[in-house]
Amino acid sequence: MAKLLLCILLLIAVYAVWKVWFKIKINRTFQKSCQDIANIVQDPTTHKAPRPVEEVVEEVAEYEQQLFDDIAEIFLSLKVSSHDPEDAETIQQEVLNKMPAKAHTQIRQLDLGEWSIYWSFCEQSLEYYVGKYGVFITHVDRFGREHKYNNSEQFKAD
Repeated sequence: MAKLLLCILLLIAVYAVWKVWFKIKINRTFQKSCQDIANIVQDPTTHKAPRPVEEVVEEVAEYEQQLFDDIAEIFLSLKVSSHDPEDAETIQQEVLNKMPAKAHTQIRQLDLGEWSIYWSFCEQSLEYYVGKYGVFITHVDRFGREHKYNNSEQFKAD
């Protein structure tokens, strides 16, 4: 019986020593990682800096910008004044088909029956907005100048 108790005490002692050794090892590992982080924070110049992001410069031909402005000018001179949202896709496609291939467009449905068509190319834009107070067309050309047309005739109540 004494041998059994002695074996149990020996196993408990080995287990206790193992637990203490394991906790010390975990503590040292944690302190080392904290020290590494502190070194990085205190001296960031010794570590690799992230590579600068290369900007992608998209070359645009002058004639494409001029084409966008010419199409917008023609659209302004036509003085389109459709109030029907069903005509939006037709207007959008007619104008987009004449514009440079990289031009973007979207139709927005807004509150209270208002809607707009927006075309953009580089830093140029053309917007056809139909609202409660009429039709507004705004164009920003390649030089940053804004051209406007508005037909502020109120909608007729049906």
